[in-house]
Amino acid sequence: MTDFSTKKRTRQADTDDKVKKSNDSVSNDADSEDTTVCKRPKNKDVDKQRSEIEMLMKRIDTPIDINVSAKPVLKPPREFELNVRGSSSGAGSTDFHYYQQLRRKENMRIQLIEAEAAEDAAKEKYKGDLDLLKLKDDEKTAKNRAKRQKRKKIKDKKSEVKR
Repeated sequence: MTDFSTKKRTRQADTDDKVKKSNDSVSNDADSEDTTVCKRPKNKDVDKQRSEIEMLMKRIDTPIDINVSAKPVLKPPREFELNVRGSSSGAGSTDFHYYQQLRRKENMRIQLIEAEAAEDAAKEKYKGDLDLLKLKDDEKTAKNRAKRQKRKKIKDKKSEVKR
């Protein structure tokens, strides 16, 4: 039990020495035990973001152009691919990876085309449904208008008869 207390005392003395050596500006009381300075590793991403924000804040009166593209750019496919042997025999070690890359790009391009087609079909369906609802609404409005006019005519005839 005494070994633990001596270890604790020596550990505290070591940290006090480190604090005094590393940071002269920090006042170190002998009474306080929580005055240890812990150095954190630098976070490069946070520092980079902080410096970018500081630069923006220095030029606060200038407008910022933020280009955010919602849709990925769709490049047309190549007309002709040279030396693509794929996974066939006789292909070199890099040919297969080149083939996989081309295949992946083409599959992504096809998926984008299909997604655009599905989105266009959904928009067309919505537009058609909207037109159909508007047509039904117009028919119902015309029907109600005809009823109102008919009632008005009957009311006018009754009022003329009473006169």
